[in-house]
Amino acid sequence: MKFKGVVAAIVTPFDENGRIDEKALRELCKFEVRKNVNGVFALGTTGEGTLQDVEERKFAAEVIMDELRGKLPVVLHVGDLSIRNVWELSKHAVDLKVDAITSITPYYYRLTDGQLKDYYLELSKNVPEDYPVYIYNFPGITNNDVKTHIVKELIDETKNIVGIKFSSSDMIRLQEYIALKSDRFSVLSGCDPLFYTMLSMGCDGLVSGNSNVNPDIFVKIYGAYTNGEYKKAEGLQAYARATADLLRDGNIAVIKAGMKVNGLNGGYVRKPLQNLDVESTEVLLHNLKKLMCKVEG
Repeated sequence: MKFKGVVAAIVTPFDENGRIDEKALRELCKFEVRKNVNGVFALGTTGEGTLQDVEERKFAAEVIMDELRGKLPVVLHVGDLSIRNVWELSKHAVDLKVDAITSITPYYYRLTDGQLKDYYLELSKNVPEDYPVYIYNFPGITNNDVKTHIVKELIDETKNIVGIKFSSSDMIRLQEYIALKSDRFSVLSGCDPLFYTMLSMGCDGLVSGNSNVNPDIFVKIYGAYTNGEYKKAEGLQAYARATADLLRDGNIAVIKAGMKVNGLNGGYVRKPLQNLDVESTEVLLHNLKKLMCKVEG
């Protein structure tokens, strides 16, 4: 499974008591299907995966797969500070027949290049050798960075590491990753405001947290680009940047509040995150409606 196009990094809606809101999660999955995104990225940063315990993450994955199986491919984030949890979540994903797994680098503790490589080698070995695994590099929040030479070594030494999600605006590093692309290995960006630019560089697609609120703009950019309408795609990028600005570059509380513009219940964020206040939510929804009307026009 190689992911491409617009991959929506969906939120996990929680109710006011901090429990997963199954109904809201199912509605979000249905929404992404209707909006013609190309896949779903579940329980990652935007999905507050690392703020949930193992049983909650298993339950959320089961709900998501029940809704999306046969409709959209799903890449499931299994990363955690506890390696035991990573292995348990990986096994559950395989048993659930999720299309692919990914894991952010171990975080908080600074690791050497060799330790990071060993982590992904172990992740690769913990699932069947034909089961797709994506590296997830987000150096801005993890304190660790998977350098290009490590990615190349992992490609050479495994059969099932099939891509990388890179959450950064570092275009030099992105170019290095793109140089490793093949029929087997794909590169996904996590930088919503620069989607067209990164497609032009050779990126396969975008993992987009903002697609919880405004997937249309990213779907339109990808459609225009794949149809060779490059000027149209370039022009649409301004709306992608405006969407990212309104959603504060992927702020989870803002995204969840903004989902109301489509009648969706994004639910509450989990502490220590804080929900957006009522006044700020009203301003956000007003501005989102104006922007989305421009995109439709």
